[in-house]
Amino acid sequence: MHRKLLFILAFVFIAEVSQAQAFTYYPFNSVFSIATNPSKAVWADFRFQMNSYFSSLSTEVSPMFNLNKSERAKFYIGAGVKANFLNALNPDASKQSPLEGYCLNAGVRTSPVQKLPRLQVVFELSPYANKDFDLGVFRANLGLGYVLGKKKQ
Repeated sequence: MHRKLLFILAFVFIAEVSQAQAFTYYPFNSVFSIATNPSKAVWADFRFQMNSYFSSLSTEVSPMFNLNKSERAKFYIGAGVKANFLNALNPDASKQSPLEGYCLNAGVRTSPVQKLPRLQVVFELSPYANKDFDLGVFRANLGLGYVLGKKKQ
């Protein structure tokens, strides 16, 4: 538990330093996300596995596209790749490719508490296939997000 908290605090610090605009934690999947501004029409999402060994530090990179302009709920779609750059250290040459698979994303970011519009509930459906397209899984992600930024006047 302490290790997870330390990782989350480190990623929040990285998000602040790198001028990221939002972070989300999916507790049921142990995934932490740092994103560019999800209020814009096009944004990027970077996801990190929080419950894996150091030999399996998978990262997903996904460009996302908002489908509507509502303030309370933003529906989005996107596609991305899952990579593990530590695969380059694998002694087996057939397993040294960083690419692990592909994903599609369709979801909603909603602000259910009107007085806290930057606090968001995120729900997403995300089919995933490995790089050979011989294995896949239909994922569902539910998490809490927070959008950084200045308060609107």
